[in-house]
Amino acid sequence: MSGLYAALDLGSNTFRLLLAETLPGGAGLDRASKRIWQEIPRISEGLAPGSPFQAEPLRRAWKVLEGFAATAAEAKPLRTLACATMAARLASDGEEFVQGLRDRFGWEAEILRGEEEARLAALGALAGFADPPPRSVVFDVGGRSTEFIAAEGRTLGTMRSLNVGVVALKEAFIANDPPLPEELQALEGHVRAALLEAPDPGNAAEGSGEAGPVLIGTAGTVTTLAAMLLGLPRYLPEKVHGAELSRESLEALYRKVSRQGAGERASWPSLHPLRSDVITGGLALALGILSRYGADRLVASDDGLLEGVWLAAAGAADLRPSA
Repeated sequence: MSGLYAALDLGSNTFRLLLAETLPGGAGLDRASKRIWQEIPRISEGLAPGSPFQAEPLRRAWKVLEGFAATAAEAKPLRTLACATMAARLASDGEEFVQGLRDRFGWEAEILRGEEEARLAALGALAGFADPPPRSVVFDVGGRSTEFIAAEGRTLGTMRSLNVGVVALKEAFIANDPPLPEELQALEGHVRAALLEAPDPGNAAEGSGEAGPVLIGTAGTVTTLAAMLLGLPRYLPEKVHGAELSRESLEALYRKVSRQGAGERASWPSLHPLRSDVITGGLALALGILSRYGADRLVASDDGLLEGVWLAAAGAADLRPSA
């Protein structure tokens, strides 16, 4: 049905709200109508698998959600769909949290399984390209997990959700600011080992004999890296979307950022203060993904899971894949 729809991507680090109209006839998202709100409550802070959310991160999360609810209610969307990701999968009270969204705000709300998250992220990311690559691997770097999806054009193939994300990496490996060399070494080793479970690069290019797949990175880590490398005075989605990030430029940025303390990182105008402590791990992860696929560059996508959830809210994509 044509009209205005609302989508929420409730990640382990970042919460985002999207309000957008459908294109004429209800076929997809009208990019000119997009309005996005973003906050970083880091709901997964200190979260141990099988334990409840910590009280302070949960308080921050509900404060953000109250603001999002007021914004969405004023817009009067036809449907509001909220999807929680890895943190809610890990937490013992994840289902209780999602039920609270339904009870407090009247939203439709779900905890996405790993492959469902991967699928919606890929659908959202690929929808943002008028002409997607013949073969690609879309990856979505989150706070507690990273999703990978192999695709041919807009047809999705192998999907994986790995338990490696920027908040988890920071908590496990970086205790000093700036990190010690031995901390970086341990971080990089863990990333290399974790990425062995990513979709096989040979399978992504199955039988074609052509060059490897194009790597398309979505979500806040990759888009922040794009903004930093582009030298943007603030985040500009129209500049970030489609930007190519070379291995050489990412390696140089990693060397620079990993030697900076919090005060020096604050000098980057496009690096959100609440993302600055996890950006080193994000760079290590981006470089590890390039190595995993033998690639020398990746493409940043401003579209991803949030747009995929919106497509599901508007009835342009299935929330759950068909059996």
